[in-house]
Amino acid sequence: MSRHRHRQGEFSVTEKQKLVNAAEKFSAQSVQDDQHQSLRNLLMYAYRNVPYYRGVIQSSGLVDQFGEIRLDRFHELPLLDKSAIREQQWRLWSEKLSGMDWHYNTSGGSTGEPIRIVQDREYNQWSAAMQRFFAGWSGYSTGQPRVLLWGSERDLFVGRENVKIHLLRWLSNELWLNTFRITPELMHSYVKKINEFKPVQILAYAESAYELAKFIEREGLVVHVPKSIMTSAGTLYSQMRSKIEQVFRAPVFNRYGSREVGDIASECVHHRGLHICPLTHYVEILRQDGMPALPGEVGEVVVTLLTNYSMPFVRYRIGDMAAWAEEHCTCGCSWPMLKEVAGRVSDTFLTREGTQIHGEYFTHLFYFRSWVEKFQVIQEDYDHVKVLLVALNKDANNSEYASDLEDISNKIRVVLGDACRIEYQFVDHIPPTASGKYRYTISKAVAA
Repeated sequence: MSRHRHRQGEFSVTEKQKLVNAAEKFSAQSVQDDQHQSLRNLLMYAYRNVPYYRGVIQSSGLVDQFGEIRLDRFHELPLLDKSAIREQQWRLWSEKLSGMDWHYNTSGGSTGEPIRIVQDREYNQWSAAMQRFFAGWSGYSTGQPRVLLWGSERDLFVGRENVKIHLLRWLSNELWLNTFRITPELMHSYVKKINEFKPVQILAYAESAYELAKFIEREGLVVHVPKSIMTSAGTLYSQMRSKIEQVFRAPVFNRYGSREVGDIASECVHHRGLHICPLTHYVEILRQDGMPALPGEVGEVVVTLLTNYSMPFVRYRIGDMAAWAEEHCTCGCSWPMLKEVAGRVSDTFLTREGTQIHGEYFTHLFYFRSWVEKFQVIQEDYDHVKVLLVALNKDANNSEYASDLEDISNKIRVVLGDACRIEYQFVDHIPPTASGKYRYTISKAVAA
């Protein structure tokens, strides 16, 4: 990991957390004013110091005759996606990078296409501050015992955990459990470890917490009751939340973010949606035509990161679908709020006519089939769907499931058309993506 030294940021992690605490009580107008000023500062810096943005900001007319940023033309900036990041590479880096304390990171690679990015000390400190703040909403304080059900092998340093890593985890009072590849034997041992460690919080990949909850229920095990479960790194569907809360007898707090831009939003104790911190992120939700989505309307998430000047991400297509909340949260916080994160853009299925079907429609077809241990629905083309299935009873004759499969097929054809060909494959294992995330639905169909 490459690093270059520069002077420390204006505030420490603790001081940044205090700023976030104060911002929680800001009025809606103050939130907007401060966020817009942060956006102007970032755009002006990018215009002066980042080759790629110098060009696109100039051509988009964002700088007026007085040298000021015009936010009314912000929407005219081109969207940034992974292909553009690969093509532009160093042109997205700050020309002042040599004087910064920076390091390389990569995106999660959920779609199999990770990108290499540059992040600086200021970004790292803000990320740490936001993690602490969101954890506080769930009732967890730094230093209390916490279990991490984590699925990314590179985070876990599998096979390379040196003394320093073990010491840091011990000092942090954290127990890391690898869920990248998990067997029934491992799940038994993890339940035992959780019971012995007695964590205040379990921080988990959403799918990992769900699969462990199903296993605990199926095996009739008793598990320690934490104060909260915080899920991340994957879409938390309503059935998943219900099962996790039922088995662990603890509330679930959903957190949303990515490697590229850090933690974006989280639920508070009222669970009315996910609050976006205006000090760190400016979020747009766009329709297919690029216009802003209305509250409650699912659209594509576009993120501008306000804290990483070493490689600014402006109007970044993060690859997710979400909807704005239709009502304010009863907690009183006036931050922008997501109603839900609805999954990956590539989780949305398409008909040949261009109709979109949300991936959650297909997950509902499997949740209450007692014989299904795991599933994945893949739209290979507009009229071809492949379904991977792991049956709970590996020795059973697949013909036993004929009635259920017919029912599933009929319901898939309701939305994708009578001509849709549905192919079932019974497998022993469905692997996660390179980042350890599990995808229940994948669409390879391309919008016309």
